[in-house]
Amino acid sequence: MSCYEHLSSAERERIAILLAAGHSKAGIAKTLGRSRSTISRELERNALPGGDYSPVVADGAYIERRRRDGVLESDGRLRQFVIERLSEGWSPEQIAGWLKNGAEPKLRVLATETIYAFVYRASQKAQELWRYLLRRRRTRRPMRARLSRDTIKNRRSIHDRPAEVEDRRQVGHWEADLVICKRARPVLVLHERKTRVTLATRLNGKTAAETIAAMTAVFRRVAPGLRSSVTFDNDTAFARHRLLDDLFGMSTWFCDAYASWQKGGVENANGRLRRWLPRWLDLDTLSEADLQDAIISLNTTPRKCLGFLTPFQCLPQELGKDVKIRFS
Repeated sequence: MSCYEHLSSAERERIAILLAAGHSKAGIAKTLGRSRSTISRELERNALPGGDYSPVVADGAYIERRRRDGVLESDGRLRQFVIERLSEGWSPEQIAGWLKNGAEPKLRVLATETIYAFVYRASQKAQELWRYLLRRRRTRRPMRARLSRDTIKNRRSIHDRPAEVEDRRQVGHWEADLVICKRARPVLVLHERKTRVTLATRLNGKTAAETIAAMTAVFRRVAPGLRSSVTFDNDTAFARHRLLDDLFGMSTWFCDAYASWQKGGVENANGRLRRWLPRWLDLDTLSEADLQDAIISLNTTPRKCLGFLTPFQCLPQELGKDVKIRFS
């Protein structure tokens, strides 16, 4: 009989993406090659208070359940050695390297990550060992928060974007960005370059998995003829951009570093949205209905660049339909 293997972080990310895209538990199980009971148990055990599923939260809960006393808790001499070196200003990497070189034959070798995990473990909270570290951070940043721009693989420069995208001749080319307000979940904003239609949805977090899950859920509701490309800045929240090509055949383009103005359409849309979403606003107090009301207001406002038509009029016209809007 084969051994059961726990779900990996990558599998949890795929569960979030497939769930946001509307797949059933049975469909997710089939895609991952897992039993339906495994997926059901995962979703029930790690559901957020509102019923949503976050792969980051699920990973944290899994680690907490699996936590056992580490080697530094069970080996008093080794623990004392590590604490003394930390107090002398050694970094975890220097301690691990010293032990690996065999300078302390009576002490076992440790990995750098083992020492960091020990420093930030809840059981060591009273000792405040983090004060010995160079940066002196009270809490450790999640691994995903330490990603660099180099983690966005297969990026294609905005300078390689075809002319029909640049001059807005063709519909279906989008720009994406995140709107951040006071200590709240970010809002994903998608802006169609030619018709100026703007779509938005709230995220559970700013991870790449949660961002792409929300994005694929939005684009799945968009007509296939309106799904050609997306332009991003270099925020690592967009690191999973290749999934758009896999699912919808959408090309992805990236601005130059620190040049978000190169996707000026969505930046302009964000500025307009700030009328309803000021930076001081706690988005957790804003309902999804209120957010969508703001988006509808934005899309039903006439634009000079559209000949004083509204975005909601121009988009159907691109599909061969005529929409009339009156306010009186």
